[in-house]
Amino acid sequence: MKIIIDTNILISTLMNLDSRIGTFLLKELNEHEKLSCYMLYVELFDKKEKIIRYSKIPESELLELLYLVLKKIQFINEYQISQVSWNKALELTEGIDVKDVSFVALTIESNGILWTGDKKLHTGLKAKGFTSVCLLEELQEKLNK
Repeated sequence: MKIIIDTNILISTLMNLDSRIGTFLLKELNEHEKLSCYMLYVELFDKKEKIIRYSKIPESELLELLYLVLKKIQFINEYQISQVSWNKALELTEGIDVKDVSFVALTIESNGILWTGDKKLHTGLKAKGFTSVCLLEELQEKLNK
């Protein structure tokens, strides 16, 4: 199964490696293809100070952890996503959070499942009929079937 990793999942992992999200991402998803888009890098850079402050680990250790986590994710260039997927993603994210359009477009393009911790995005996409989005508990259920 292809699982698209939203930025907030990676941030949660970096801020607490031993959290349920961190453990699930790093240990329980080894059998599954993990994808994300380059927008994740931009959002991580934007939140760098917050991540450092809340993780309570030295920046050098955080960077090492970031490297270990990022190498488990395959990054897809947004230019490889079709215009059809972009258009559908724009339609879906409009009125919810257009900043997540890259992740939704990649989910559509790859026929994967978007794993997010963003409840507003999750609820909004589901309300628009987009079922390929999961919070942690839903993803665990899908994978255990």
